[in-house]
Amino acid sequence: MDFTCSAQEAVYCDLCETALVQMHCDTCLINLCTACVGGHMMIGEPTGHQFVRFQSRRPGQHPNKCLISTHYGKRCDLFCKQCQTQVCSSCIASGSHSDHKIMEIQQIIEFRKKKAANDKRLINNLILPSYVTIAQQLHNELDHIEKKHEEVVREIEKHGELKHLDINKTVNILKAEADAIRNNQVQTLQQEITAIDGKISSIEEVIENTQNVLDSQSLIMVSSYVSRCQEFKMLPQTVNVKMPQFKDRVIPQTEQNSMFGSLSVDDLQTEVVYTEIPAALYSSPFKELMENPEIVNTIQSCNSACLYSVVCRGKDMVFTTCDDCTIENIKLTEKGDSKMQRSRPELENPPWDITLDKDGHLVYTDEETINLLKNDKIQVLLTLDNWIPLNLCNTLYGDLLVIMDSCDQKQTRVVRYSGTEEKQSIQFDEKGQPFFNSYNGYKYIAENRNLDICVVDCQAGAVVVLDQAGKLRFRYTGQMSTPKNRLFCPLGLTTDSQCQILISDISNDCIHVIDQDGQFLRYIDCGLKCPWGLCTDMDDNLYVAEKGGTLRKIKYLSN
Repeated sequence: MDFTCSAQEAVYCDLCETALVQMHCDTCLINLCTACVGGHMMIGEPTGHQFVRFQSRRPGQHPNKCLISTHYGKRCDLFCKQCQTQVCSSCIASGSHSDHKIMEIQQIIEFRKKKAANDKRLINNLILPSYVTIAQQLHNELDHIEKKHEEVVREIEKHGELKHLDINKTVNILKAEADAIRNNQVQTLQQEITAIDGKISSIEEVIENTQNVLDSQSLIMVSSYVSRCQEFKMLPQTVNVKMPQFKDRVIPQTEQNSMFGSLSVDDLQTEVVYTEIPAALYSSPFKELMENPEIVNTIQSCNSACLYSVVCRGKDMVFTTCDDCTIENIKLTEKGDSKMQRSRPELENPPWDITLDKDGHLVYTDEETINLLKNDKIQVLLTLDNWIPLNLCNTLYGDLLVIMDSCDQKQTRVVRYSGTEEKQSIQFDEKGQPFFNSYNGYKYIAENRNLDICVVDCQAGAVVVLDQAGKLRFRYTGQMSTPKNRLFCPLGLTTDSQCQILISDISNDCIHVIDQDGQFLRYIDCGLKCPWGLCTDMDDNLYVAEKGGTLRKIKYLSN
């Protein structure tokens, strides 16, 4: 039966309980007559109620009726936090909730809906993309395992073939040695045989001669006979031939493995590591863009004509890089004023871009290296060969993203480092085309809260946004209409807790605000002059480093 068409019994207004129901509040799940709609709108926020005709209410919704049998069906305006259930006035009068915290049901509905909205934003913006990215990485890892397995098997087979060649070589050497021994022994024996054969021939002549003497009647022949036995008295030496013998070596299996080679498995164990999404993201409340952003603080740099980059530590510490090859440390007080501290570390090369590592220490790039500034001491983290580090940022999970140009200025890439280990390199799209203009232009980089990689490519006049796996999501190239009707010239960028991307447009003296999908939201146009570096603090205050050496703090989101 269609409940929207049911007319088996009359339904009365939940407020006055006398007039027939005509409207339904989808927010509070209350049935109302026309006369009571206005009064109900005054409860809570006016925009918090959604009214539909009673016949058009959504199926499956449960009205705010009490479920206690003694006062079943009575309207519930209250909610018990301890019992996590709706209660009516009779429930309160019965004393069963006397020590419990009671709230108006409208308040709990608004609270839960805001919580649901935050959860939906968190799931859509961060959790789901993270799982999708990890799944893609696992599929990539499967392909990588198959390829590496084939490579390992080929190496084993190739090594086996080489070992066979070595064994055959050894066999041939031993055979040659055996042949040489045989040839030497055969030659010796043949020489001895030849000599003995000569002796035998001589002996046979002597025998024949002696027989002739015995048979002869000639006095001359018999009288001239001379014995030759003395010549054959010494018999030839017996040749003692020693035959070579092959002694095979029985090699234990373990020794065979060590001699042939083995698989190294210590560093190839499959390990499942669960990484928790940072808890701070769960507590990020929903904030709306202010209609009129306001500059709440203006700080003038010390003797600097230009500020390039800016980064915040907590609520009261700001670092900037300047054109006089220094890093400025700005301490903000509770009153909103500032105290400038000049940091002049002994640097071989001037700093360009800065960020903070997961422990809050300053990391900066120069012409050749990526460096850590800790306790006023400089530690070189990475020295790049054939690449020039430009800009960098720290990620939610503590990695470093670095955008760099090749020394010949023909290539640009983004590299992800975990400590000093290169984990990922992003340079080309699926068609082999470069993501970034390789000309030596300004390029800034930031990671969004949904783990997207955002890169300003000034020379191309675009912001390139890639997902965590390095695939292109979109390019933002500005709007047709700008505050000064000039071409879009992006320089710095940052992101906020709402997954919004903020881009400084030095040509139009404003900040572009776009959402995580590249949809333009608004301009921040409040008297800025040549905005360059950007960052946001933990309260979503925006810091803008201007080319003229001024740092401005701007409030642009409502609490």
